[in-house]
Amino acid sequence: MKPSNLTAESVLRAIERYDELGQDDFLEHYHFKPALEYFLLYGGKAYDSKAIAGVAHGFATNEFKESGDFSGGLVIARALRGLGFEVTGGTDWEWDEIVLACDLVATSKWQTIPESDPRVSALSQFLRAQPNARYSEKFRSAGSVHRKLEDLRTAHPDYDGKTTRGGKTTRQVVESFVVDPAKMHRLAQALWANGDLARPELDDAGDADGDEPQGATSKEYAEAVEGRVVQRLVKTRERDPRLRRSKIAQSRKDRGSIACEICGFDFERRYGELGEGFTHVHHKVPLHFSGEVKSTLDDLILVCVNCHQMIHRRSPWKTPDELRQIITAGVTTS
Repeated sequence: MKPSNLTAESVLRAIERYDELGQDDFLEHYHFKPALEYFLLYGGKAYDSKAIAGVAHGFATNEFKESGDFSGGLVIARALRGLGFEVTGGTDWEWDEIVLACDLVATSKWQTIPESDPRVSALSQFLRAQPNARYSEKFRSAGSVHRKLEDLRTAHPDYDGKTTRGGKTTRQVVESFVVDPAKMHRLAQALWANGDLARPELDDAGDADGDEPQGATSKEYAEAVEGRVVQRLVKTRERDPRLRRSKIAQSRKDRGSIACEICGFDFERRYGELGEGFTHVHHKVPLHFSGEVKSTLDDLILVCVNCHQMIHRRSPWKTPDELRQIITAGVTTS
């Protein structure tokens, strides 16, 4: 299949057909498997990009393609983006995710961390709960986190065994932790505390993949990475944390607690002083779709970690009411 044969009109017709049949029937009818990495985002929904492209190709040329007729999710993604559609990227680790993972390895003195380690599960849950998390069931699973930890461990300059494939950004972050471990640890702690990962903005200094400026030293890179996070956190604090505090204050006044508004779990009641003030604040319309908007307290809802993760687990995302219905149905039938 030639991606050049795709047109915006044929893609929209494929999306319309997808909506008519539903995901399962659409994939079965046109002989495609569910997507794992690349999804076309349109109208608040996520569509299997390869299947959409194959059907769109049929509408454009009267020659319908099946999954086995072409390969290369990235090629299809680029073609769809070229037509003006938004498509999620692959599952490559972002630099801020790698910083968190590397901090875990560094604090373990660069030793192997078992996949069963609770810290691996905690990092997996944190990454999967991010608003811009991908749609694959395996995205940032405990197994994938463990593999990244091994990439980082074997990238350490003192490691004398066979290194794994980690990529340029992995090596850069490891070098930064070696040069200035205290600074990088503070950076990781800031990311954890902020809750939302600090994605770097595209600018003339580099790209969003964290490429090191040409000729920069490891120390300079460490400082650049920290600067990116600090700058992003400052911007975020100018908006989100104040709104978050207001939402928490409103909940205490109106409900007497900051318990999850979906399932009722209360971190303060369960964990006492340790859980004081802990909650997630969820945008009812995810910012990934709405873009930069001026949010009000009515746009937000307090949720626990589990409910937040379930909301974003697969596309289309669940609304708070839909998740409540799922919980109610589970309680009723159990």
